[in-house]
Amino acid sequence: MALTSGGTYQAAQAAQSPNTKRKLKVKIFSPYQNYYQGEAVSLSAANRTGPFDVLAGHINFFSLLTGGTVTLNTGFQVLEFQISRGILRVNHDEITLFADV
Repeated sequence: MALTSGGTYQAAQAAQSPNTKRKLKVKIFSPYQNYYQGEAVSLSAANRTGPFDVLAGHINFFSLLTGGTVTLNTGFQVLEFQISRGILRVNHDEITLFADV
């Protein structure tokens, strides 16, 4: 955020072109299998509160996931993973999902 001459705060603009999508770094794995490791545009999952999405710029976040489908949009394809439960951590555009733990 930047302070303007009038004393109000305004959000600083990202130093990217409007056509560039920010990417997330994603790791999805279980004790026995590495499901995915790479970049993505979004991740969708569900916790006890309900379904949610994570996009680039998301606040740091930690959640216990309920069973169901985790959907990952890589920007080129949509991948779906079935999990029985999991732990999700979002930290500075990096997502780590521990599935089936």
